[in-house]
Amino acid sequence: MSKKKQSPPVPRCALCKGFINILDNDYVVGSTGRMVCRGCLEMSFHILETSKEPEKENVSAPSITPQYIVQEVDKAIIGQEQAKSAVALAVWKQMLRANGDNFVPRTNLLLYGPSGCGKTAIIREAARIAGLPFLAVDATGITETGYRGKNAADIVTDLLTGFKGHPHVRHAIIFIDEVDKLSAHGADWRQAYCQGTQHALLKLVEGMEVTVDGMTINTTDLLFLFGGAFGRMREERKCAAPIGFVRSEPSCPSVTQHTAEDFCAYGMERELMGRIGRFVPVEQLTTEQMKRILTESSLSAFVKYKKFFRAHKVRLKLPDELVEQLACESVAQGTGARGLDGAVEALVQPLLYALAEGKLSGSVTLGGGIYGRVS
Repeated sequence: MSKKKQSPPVPRCALCKGFINILDNDYVVGSTGRMVCRGCLEMSFHILETSKEPEKENVSAPSITPQYIVQEVDKAIIGQEQAKSAVALAVWKQMLRANGDNFVPRTNLLLYGPSGCGKTAIIREAARIAGLPFLAVDATGITETGYRGKNAADIVTDLLTGFKGHPHVRHAIIFIDEVDKLSAHGADWRQAYCQGTQHALLKLVEGMEVTVDGMTINTTDLLFLFGGAFGRMREERKCAAPIGFVRSEPSCPSVTQHTAEDFCAYGMERELMGRIGRFVPVEQLTTEQMKRILTESSLSAFVKYKKFFRAHKVRLKLPDELVEQLACESVAQGTGARGLDGAVEALVQPLLYALAEGKLSGSVTLGGGIYGRVS
């Protein structure tokens, strides 16, 4: 006697366990072969939609303010209040542009003053805080198109290559330092060369398109900051008698406020200077400021080494008399804050060797030439 064939079981929903009518096609089959009825499927979508967090309102301006940028830069840069304020505002506006604000204009700056007083450091720190790409370029390495060397367009190429994939690469900050070396004066051939290079920079600032690996960037979206010592202009202004202003005391380290006309007379092209929104002086650092840079700045080599040695259970100390000596030497030599780092490196070098050999512990006081004194 033949066995009676059993009818296949009626499929059930994997969620509600209800019966599914295959003929109605009101179900879905998952990757594991389980079936889910239309009712449970719609309920799942409803739960998913209602459980989503409400979208945040589109804020037109980032939460970072110029005041916040200055506050953070203060941790690394001592003094230079005017320069920090101007750079913070320019970088903040560039942040707005990077976040889609097409109405705020960019403000290109020129920072002028002695070398080693923080021009590059201020801009680099502000860009870091704002989360914008930063590229520093030496103006002496730029040439006019057709000459051997790096032309203006190559600057953008380096930017796109170095910050490939960065969300704000189109609104990066480019700092062109030592632009005073391009002043057109001296022999005729030098004047022609410097003028040509300045014209190349002018085209870069005015706007040009550069394509690298399929990505095109318009330089009008970039923020350009320039820097230079302009020492000859400072010396000439120092010797000239002021008209309508009170003469500063000789001991005052502040830099005189210059105008676009002063820079044009120095040998800078009028068209290029016309694309700069503000000319910002950077002051000569005083001995007291040098002492604070050495012992307080987050960029100070001593502060960094102090943290490094502390991590290796060694306490590094710098006596007050040595702080005074190093600060005075840097001011006298005109090396600026850079001179402090070099001096610290010389002091710390033998200690690093001793630390690597496991011969250093406890408390170490820097002093006595380049040798540390274990106490």
